[in-house]
Amino acid sequence: RSKTTPSKRSVTPNPRVHSSSAIDADRLRRSVTPTSTVPANVDHEPFKNPNSKKTVPTFSRVPSSIAHDPEPGRVRVAVRLRPRNAEDLASDADFADCVELQPELKKLNLRKNNWSSESYKFDEVFTETASQKRVYEVVVKPVVESVLSGYNGTVMAYGQTGTGKTYTVGNLGKNDASERGIMVRAVEDIIANTSSVHDSVEVSYLQLYMETIQDLLAPEKVNIPIVEDAKTGEVLLPGASMTKIHDLDQFMELLQSGETNRHAANTKLNTNSSRSHAILMVYVKRSFVGTREAHVSSYENATGATEQDHMGVNMLRKSKLLIVDLAGSERINKSGSEGQLLEEAKFINLSLTSLGKCINALAENTPHIPFRESKLTRILRDSFGGSARTSLIITIGPSARHHAETTSTIMFGQRAMKVVNMMKVKEEFDYESLARKLESQVDNLTKEIDRQQKLRDNYIGQMEKKLKECQLSFVEAEKSLIARSEILEKDNARLEVEMKAVSNELDHQKDCNRFLLEEMTRLEMSIEQYKQTQHENSTYQKALADTTQMYEKQIAA
Repeated sequence: RSKTTPSKRSVTPNPRVHSSSAIDADRLRRSVTPTSTVPANVDHEPFKNPNSKKTVPTFSRVPSSIAHDPEPGRVRVAVRLRPRNAEDLASDADFADCVELQPELKKLNLRKNNWSSESYKFDEVFTETASQKRVYEVVVKPVVESVLSGYNGTVMAYGQTGTGKTYTVGNLGKNDASERGIMVRAVEDIIANTSSVHDSVEVSYLQLYMETIQDLLAPEKVNIPIVEDAKTGEVLLPGASMTKIHDLDQFMELLQSGETNRHAANTKLNTNSSRSHAILMVYVKRSFVGTREAHVSSYENATGATEQDHMGVNMLRKSKLLIVDLAGSERINKSGSEGQLLEEAKFINLSLTSLGKCINALAENTPHIPFRESKLTRILRDSFGGSARTSLIITIGPSARHHAETTSTIMFGQRAMKVVNMMKVKEEFDYESLARKLESQVDNLTKEIDRQQKLRDNYIGQMEKKLKECQLSFVEAEKSLIARSEILEKDNARLEVEMKAVSNELDHQKDCNRFLLEEMTRLEMSIEQYKQTQHENSTYQKALADTTQMYEKQIAA
């Protein structure tokens, strides 16, 4: 169920505790595989506000508080000492405090008597002067960073009644903001570092009262069942109301409304003793774009795909922050509880005893963890021995009158420090975003198809119109061609007749030309003969003239 360090029943002085934790850290580093835990060489900027950006943010997987931690999954335990109240001052005026703190060494000395004390080492030790802000910054803020990075987280306050658990966890700080408790500060940090566009923050506020789960934001919902997912083993509360948070003022109103519905009573140990365990569940969903990192998500483990296969696809990280204000353990002879208060005290002590059994079993690495003995332990199943990052604040008082209760609380914290969770990021495809994107694409494609269909219909109408015009034009052209053809045929026939006539005329002219040529030849011959005759006549006449002249001369003579 979990990786735990080798346990030791007895609480040892500081050197041995330190040595044991060093050995445990070395074993943890060797036993945890990279796919189960987180790589230590990945940078992270968990507190960048993405509200100013419209695009889906990308952010790395591991906050620096985990990357540089040799034991990232171990339950962190801090102890906080309550200042002396009026009753302590009156009852223990002549006695020294049973607790001595050494915050610089992160050690606590518990006095048995004036000459004997035992030393215990914790992850953080807060004196009675520690501010609410310092407690949050040191203990809770690393868990909130992890939740913003996709890990589940749990912050829980445990201690005797009247030691300041509700003040530490649930104080609203109406009159003084510096007095605000863990719940308000954690949700304020989450709202400040998530995007209202791409991320969502929802809360449920419940109380476990006499082994029944009641909704503090919807008091009519009582006896809410606990359901475990058969595939993932995740604990679900399907009947609890979930409210989406938009700003801190809205959350403060919800918290105030829930506190008025919580059971409280006046006992000898506390004038406003919580009679139920209050559990604030903050559900964070963050969208981001998948990147090439050496991490295998739960989806990839199931399908065998890697992030390289869906690089650039919107992914969704779902994380849950549990902030638990446990009701204080009390001894009946000291609290003076009777009647209904006695019944409430029985159920409170029973559930805290069950929680202690689970912590002991996890610390000792036993095969069976009795989570089902109580509804409280079922709800906190992921917080101890699961996949969440858990921080525990144990609150104690200084009075020696409550030495036994203080010792029990310290021992509970010591055993809780030995529990190691296997932190995992819950990562999956952003199906809702993908569905919205696909629906948008389908709508756009449908519109485009309609537009293309209209254009096609218009084009077909225009083409049909043009086709009809072409057909009419073709018919008219055909008629015109037929008429023209008939005219041309008539002209052709006429021309053939004329050509025959011309041919005949040419033949006649040819005959005439031949006749004329013959006539010309004959005439030329006649002219030649005439010329010859003329020449002969001229010669004859000349001879006749000469003869005549000669005869005349002879006659004259």
